[in-house]
Amino acid sequence: MRPAHLLVDLDAIRHNMAVIQQIVGPDTRQAAIVKANAYGHGAVPVCRACVQAGAAMLCVAIADEGVVLREGGITAPVLVLGPPDPEECDLYLDHDLLSTISDPAHVRMLADAAARRGQRARVHLKLDSGMGRHGARSDVLDETADLLAASPHVELVGIFSHLADACNTRLDWSERQLQVFTDMLGVLRRRLGEPLPPLHLANSAAIIRMPDTHFDYVRPGAILYGLNPGFDDSLMPVGFRPALSLKARLATIKRIPAGEPVGYRCAWRARRDTTLAVLPLGYADGYPRALSDNADVLVGDRRCPLVGMVSMDAITVDITDAPGAQVGDEAVLIGAQDGERITVEEIARRAGTIVEDIVGRLSTRLPRVYLGQRGGGES
Repeated sequence: MRPAHLLVDLDAIRHNMAVIQQIVGPDTRQAAIVKANAYGHGAVPVCRACVQAGAAMLCVAIADEGVVLREGGITAPVLVLGPPDPEECDLYLDHDLLSTISDPAHVRMLADAAARRGQRARVHLKLDSGMGRHGARSDVLDETADLLAASPHVELVGIFSHLADACNTRLDWSERQLQVFTDMLGVLRRRLGEPLPPLHLANSAAIIRMPDTHFDYVRPGAILYGLNPGFDDSLMPVGFRPALSLKARLATIKRIPAGEPVGYRCAWRARRDTTLAVLPLGYADGYPRALSDNADVLVGDRRCPLVGMVSMDAITVDITDAPGAQVGDEAVLIGAQDGERITVEEIARRAGTIVEDIVGRLSTRLPRVYLGQRGGGES
């Protein structure tokens, strides 16, 4: 196996689902967000763990991600959160994927494809309550609802919206979105009758901060993987466990004299006689270039500074203060080593981005090693 790899703790994901269920209560189900290769953790193994832990639905961003799950043996309901394309309609029907519609054109294209095949397309209706991206606004809501009611080949099985600012200290905009969502549901009740299909609105932040958004499903993303979705650390409940570690083995160790440059552009020069370790991974693996001379790596239970530029396939670390380190020893870029820990949150802060960006960019060329895999059970 490659000496740089990701370690994914599936028991941590199951544990986090249990924590989420305690927060939302027994009457609300979980629709796990597993887009972007399950936030870099590996879609199929993570989905198996989620279903084993009670996930009622899995959510991806694009139809191709849903196909990957089906080809991996996942049979649970899969909702594609992005809008359908006319050329993808058969893909949804071939693989029993739930599509998200937010425009009359979406209803027509799916109805035509399903009628041609003698099938029914199952859909969730997305409402734009204030995010400003995908989602039906009030000007198309009546027409969309009427088409759904009239079409025998399209079945509405869910209604949802998405919150734009639930990590903000102030929840004014999120509360406004909740009110808009509620008002739009009133329109749909008048057009479609009662009862409406299951509703979902809450993302990770709202699961924790806005219990009145929980409805029938919640959609955990960052917190499913033990990550802070972006609010103050004091708001993060205790009990969530990070599921991912990034590790590599020291590939080369060398001594360089004071004043010697290291890496591209000679951007860093040794201030003293220095022991360097070279690790065999870089920005092509998703380790951000913004961490150049701006991160720590755990070697020999010590924090050692990354020095010089992050290259495509290599980084250099000053291990002068980690005596005894040898080629082949383990280095931790994300995760714990004895009493020290480097979190995804720390990496994101140093890189000037968000946790989802860090884990979402982790390359598929990094092998994933899974802890807590279980055989059998539903998938």
